Amino acid sequence: MMSTQNISQSETPTSFTIVIPTYNEESDIGVTLETLSTLEYSNFDVLVIDDSTDRTPELVSKFVDERIKCVRQTRGSGRSAARNQGILIAEGDVVVILNADVHLPSDFLIRLDKHYRQGADYVLVESEVTNIDMLFPRYIQSQHRLYYGPDTTVNMNWTEGFSCRRDAAIAVGLFPEGRSVPLVAGEDGWFGELLESNGYMRVFDRSIVVGHIMPTETIEFFMQRVGRGQGVAQIWYQRDNISRVGLLLRTLRQTIFLSSNLIFCIPIARQSLRLLRHSPRQFNDFIPFLVAAGFESVANVIGIWRGVIEAWSDSKIDTQGDLV
Repeated sequence: MMSTQNISQSETPTSFTIVIPTYNEESDIGVTLETLSTLEYSNFDVLVIDDSTDRTPELVSKFVDERIKCVRQTRGSGRSAARNQGILIAEGDVVVILNADVHLPSDFLIRLDKHYRQGADYVLVESEVTNIDMLFPRYIQSQHRLYYGPDTTVNMNWTEGFSCRRDAAIAVGLFPEGRSVPLVAGEDGWFGELLESNGYMRVFDRSIVVGHIMPTETIEFFMQRVGRGQGVAQIWYQRDNISRVGLLLRTLRQTIFLSSNLIFCIPIARQSLRLLRHSPRQFNDFIPFLVAAGFESVANVIGIWRGVIEAWSDSKIDTQGDLV
């Protein structure tokens, strides 16, 4: 479905709704809302779609800004379901999908407004990890610069600070939510691919930079990477329609490959060396990055196997899950 927006510049300022899914984000949500309250733009509101068991909803409700509302998540479970609930009740013409640890620059909406008034349907921006004084965030930021940074030509359909027209999001069926369990990773890129394949106009403005926080503790980093691995298997099975047998065979090959990397260390060492030029500590980070890469490899294998087990226990065949 092609956009019906006029490509010539509109005189009407864009209305934005910022949707933030939260699950036990009491340590992050306060700073994020503080940055949103200082945005240099008037025509926006914020929907926090919350499924927490901690003090997150209490902190949001105490925030003195009538544009910020906390709504209990009632649509399914997981991040995609929360995003979809927010999109469906949003009043803005454009929805900004934000994680609870992402901090927007004060002119963010002003600069997005220009693109949407010129006909954009969805906008990608640059992101950077801000707590790079710690190892794991520095490792992830170096990865981002190497594989997805300004010097790369990779085709991207999702970034932190992602935004799109609300009617376009609804037209492509919203975010894929998953089958028997929620999608834990990869659903955002899948959603962006749906927008692209339906002919919606993309703008990628790398001059707009948003900051975000990454886990600093070993267990947090490890479990995040497990989730990424599980998401990989979910996408293979649900988006790419790989059979369970095919998924099992692919996972076995992936396990052998990653295991050989750990045993021989050469591929991991080579990757760590490539990352060093993007680290402020350069060669001093070689051993730390080697360790981080090893942790990531193990976590990815565990996560992929989680996804395989999930696929084998899932009797449904609908590739999109129940999105209505």
